[in-house]
Amino acid sequence: MADFERMAADWLSYEEALSCVLAAAAPMPAESVAPDDALGRSVAAPMAARATLPAWRNSAMDGYAVRSEELTGPSAGSMPLRLPVAGRAYPGSEPLRNVPSGAAVRIMTGAPLPHGFDSVIRVEHTDGERGGDRSRRLDATRTFGNRSTPAGEAELGDAFVVVHDASDLGRHVRPAGEDMTAGDETVPVGTVVHSGSLPVLLASGCDAVPVFRRPRVGVLSSGDELAGLDRFDAVAAGRAVPDTNRGMIAAAVREVGGVPVDLGVAADDPAGLEEKLADTVRLDLLVATGGASMGERDLLKRVMLEHGLRLDFWRARIRPGSPVAFGQLPAGTQEELPVFSLPGNPASAFVTFHVLVAPYLRAMLGSPTPAGLATTARTDSELPSPPSMTQFYRVRLSPDTARCSLTGPQGSGLVRSLRDADGLARVPEGVGRVPQGDPVSVVLLPGAR
Repeated sequence: MADFERMAADWLSYEEALSCVLAAAAPMPAESVAPDDALGRSVAAPMAARATLPAWRNSAMDGYAVRSEELTGPSAGSMPLRLPVAGRAYPGSEPLRNVPSGAAVRIMTGAPLPHGFDSVIRVEHTDGERGGDRSRRLDATRTFGNRSTPAGEAELGDAFVVVHDASDLGRHVRPAGEDMTAGDETVPVGTVVHSGSLPVLLASGCDAVPVFRRPRVGVLSSGDELAGLDRFDAVAAGRAVPDTNRGMIAAAVREVGGVPVDLGVAADDPAGLEEKLADTVRLDLLVATGGASMGERDLLKRVMLEHGLRLDFWRARIRPGSPVAFGQLPAGTQEELPVFSLPGNPASAFVTFHVLVAPYLRAMLGSPTPAGLATTARTDSELPSPPSMTQFYRVRLSPDTARCSLTGPQGSGLVRSLRDADGLARVPEGVGRVPQGDPVSVVLLPGAR
């Protein structure tokens, strides 16, 4: 077995470890899915509009389309002004043609304006065609065109509208192509499809969306002391430790966008660990917790080294979570399987996942910001830190995200401090403490306010 105890630790800074991880990450292959099936996935190729939207200049209001010069010229007269109505315009139709001079067009919100029309007088600024014979006005409506006649000729009938306020002249007209122009990129690579980006894909005419394939991530715990819910009586009796890491890491993998594959718990013996490693075929990434430090029964990394693990680094100047490792393991027909070995303490595993593994997964999913999002908040308490380490504190953010406070005791073996965490307050290397009330950078966790 490899002489793990004699291996020199790399002790990379947090920034060096993150750079190492991201340099090794490559986007997953693309696959095409229906737009509805793309939710939560990252777009793998730029999407372009297949049509110009809106196709025509259109109305932003229900009202009457007019030519402004006809209401302001020397022959227009003063308000109120009586105009003949030469037709109706509805959304989804083509512009009315050959509208006579001096006429208005009844227009609905989103409907195209006839050529040469530049204003929409709101209904509230007119009499709404209340004058005249109603039956004639209805006949005229049928003559001028309706929803079943998308393109029509304007035609004067007996309907008239009285305009009593001309303050809308030159207003309430939306330009053609205001939303998108045919051929323009509408959704860039790396965009996550959600309820806001999905309508853009649909409006662009995308019937199939290329997305990065979700990586299959093996999740493995290591340690004889771990007990699941089926053996929780041993936990209650103090003879075992709850197996929280597998569920926590699997949930975190889903939050980022991967597909967790439960590899179970490996016993603290070489044969048991080798049996688990044999299950890594067809995985894209392995995340193991426990067995990563220097204890007598920390065998996981030793066994992986025997199987050809090539370590990119072991140990980083991160607290909690310094005994973290990243490397490549020969596996089956694959050239190499990327492997993260995280500490067994749950808070340490939680922190190292979110500051190192999650960025790697986001890079695999084609995210343009794999390192994730951060904000700045003023801390409600002093945050001490060893100057030689980067310290991450579990914090909750105030509703306006302007302030942050500790979620509770910060011991690496505690889980309750994870429950209310919106982010990880980062005290950088070289800083001995952040005084109460000072700003601190907070790495946002999935689902943060």
